Amino acid sequence: MMGVLFFQVFMNTFKKGKTGEKSAENYLIGKGYSLIARNFKAHPGEVDLIMVDGADLVFIEVKAWKSLSFADLEYSINRVKQHRIIATSQIFMLQNPVLCKDKGVRYDVVHIDGEGNITHLKDAIGEY
Repeated sequence: MMGVLFFQVFMNTFKKGKTGEKSAENYLIGKGYSLIARNFKAHPGEVDLIMVDGADLVFIEVKAWKSLSFADLEYSINRVKQHRIIATSQIFMLQNPVLCKDKGVRYDVVHIDGEGNITHLKDAIGEY
């Protein structure tokens, strides 16, 4: 019984994440971004969306939460998570040198609350 409950919670979280990522993608496309990749995975971690905004290659972390607020992002995207996103993005760039040539690099966060409100933070994750 516990396994079934865990699976149901996992699937609800998974569906919510995918819905949030699609909402963020549509929002950013509406702002003129171009989609390059979704859910790029490499050994250090995963980047939810990779898009181009003008001359910048943008790696985007999406957080879709019904109950947690915008203020909770600081705890969710901590230094370890930031490091994994940056390390994963570096692998993407090594694997796609032509695509990344002459592009600046930026790390953004998109937060979607329980009401569907979207907050887009540009340059939210810095190199260190």
